[in-house]
Amino acid sequence: MAYEARYVLRPNPGADLGAVIDAVKVGAALWKKHGAPDPQLWSVAAGELGNYVMTVKFDNATEYAKVTDPLSADPEFRRWQANNLQSGAFTWVRSNLLRELPLP
Repeated sequence: MAYEARYVLRPNPGADLGAVIDAVKVGAALWKKHGAPDPQLWSVAAGELGNYVMTVKFDNATEYAKVTDPLSADPEFRRWQANNLQSGAFTWVRSNLLRELPLP
């Protein structure tokens, strides 16, 4: 069963959008460093306009854990998180972990 992690963010008013995108690129590179196959960035086109979503897909829960356990412990990732808070450029809206269910 496939798993997908989604991280929704909203640039704060007056923020430099280029800096927001650059921060997400750094985050995606950290995911890749720990084995994430292909992080992607999406711009919300309907509904919560102005939000961006980074998605990371995995074949199963084991593959997800193989990446997120070392990622969470990585000091570089923790610094990246802290820097994002200090910059005030964007706000995390939500995070979701989805598990694919087979349809009969």
